[in-house]
Order: sequence, then C-alpha cells, then structure tokens
Amino acid sequence: MLEVEGLKAGYGAAQVLFDVRLAIGEGQVVTLLGRNGMGKTTTVRTVMGLLPARGGRVRLGGRDATGLAPERIARLGAGLVPEGRQVFRTLTVRENLVACAGNRLRRPHPWTLARICELFPRLGERQGQLAGTLSGGEQQMLAVGRALMTNPRLLILDEATEGLAPTIRTEIWHVVERLKREGQSILLIDKNLGVLKRLADRHYILEKGRTVWEGTGADLDRDAARVQGYVGV
Repeated sequence: MLEVEGLKAGYGAAQVLFDVRLAIGEGQVVTLLGRNGMGKTTTVRTVMGLLPARGGRVRLGGRDATGLAPERIARLGAGLVPEGRQVFRTLTVRENLVACAGNRLRRPHPWTLARICELFPRLGERQGQLAGTLSGGEQQMLAVGRALMTNPRLLILDEATEGLAPTIRTEIWHVVERLKREGQSILLIDKNLGVLKRLADRHYILEKGRTVWEGTGADLDRDAARVQGYVGV
C-alpha cells in the first residue's frame, strides 16, 4: 500500500529527513513513533506531496508517487487527518464532509454522509453547525470523517488523539479499531504506546530524521529499554 525508501526532505536550508523508510501492507495499521521534532509530521507532509522530497522514493498502491502534487497523491488514494485538524472553520459540518466526498477508486461500500454520521453520531447532530464552533474533539471527529469521505486506500492520522479529552480519545480509538476490522490501511502517529501496541501490526521509530527501529508490538515489549530511549521525554 505504501513504501517509503531513503526519504530525504527539509525546509529551506535545514534538512529534516535523512533516511526514512517504512512500509504498510494492504489492511495493515502501522505507527510512526518518536519524540517531538524527530521528523514524523515532515514525513507525512512529504508522503502527501505537501513538501518536496530531496531524495528517496515514495510508492503508493504500487505507483511511484515521489514528487507528485498533493491532489494527485490524494487521487491515488491517500487521505490525511492533519496535525491540528485544519477543518474548514467557516463551513458547516455537512459542508466540510460533502466538499471532500468522492469515490474515484470505486471502492465497494463507500463512505457517505449517512455512514459518517453513523460512525460519529455527534457529527450527525451538528450537521448545520459551523466547524469553527465545535469542540476540539468534535473537530477531530470531523477531520477523520472528512478524510474518510474521500474513500482512501490509505488513511494517515497525524497526532490522532493529541490534546483530546479521555472520552473523545476512547471514541477515536474505537473508530480506528472498527476501520481496521473493515480492512482499512492506516498510518498512525500518536504517543499512546499502550493502545498502539494493541492496535498496530508494525511500528517504526524516527530519531533525527532517520528510521532507527522497526518491529511488532511484541518486539516493542522485548526491546522496551531501547524503545523508551527513543520515544521517552
């Protein structure tokens, strides 16, 4: 579904990514871990074409996506829930969802407005409300719903539950579990190792713009001291 090899990227004269690699198979949930400032969001931005790659390769669904514009990568099937949610604040909940609706890849059982409102009942109750007036947790639900409305092959959640109330965080994790059961490929960035070990098939750790560790949840437990050194505050 997604292959990243030797990815390099940066901002202006500052190089942030030096050698990032990861792979996500069909229907897999994979995490990208590491302390703040290690390159996780930069990796996501480069994969999505929001930041040009300076080296390496990105393949999405078997096709070379390196250097493609963001809209072309979206058409290949990548859906992003960005850090900070970035909902369209002056549009209603319904308008946010409908504006991004599409099933270009003709996926069976596509996500529709009705299905999103069943997945997140609060959004159904607030369809006519401006997105900018929602709580942070409701905006995160909307950001997830908006990405799903594109019917992506790969869903990317950058800081999936950061800053959310515990009840909202639990609801988001339940949704991720459901999506996994339904075969959705997912790349997750979050700090809740306990939940991530249970949910994900594989984990990758970044340190100063390089992939320095990869393994399963069982590997995380076996290599706990080393992993803590990479992800601990």
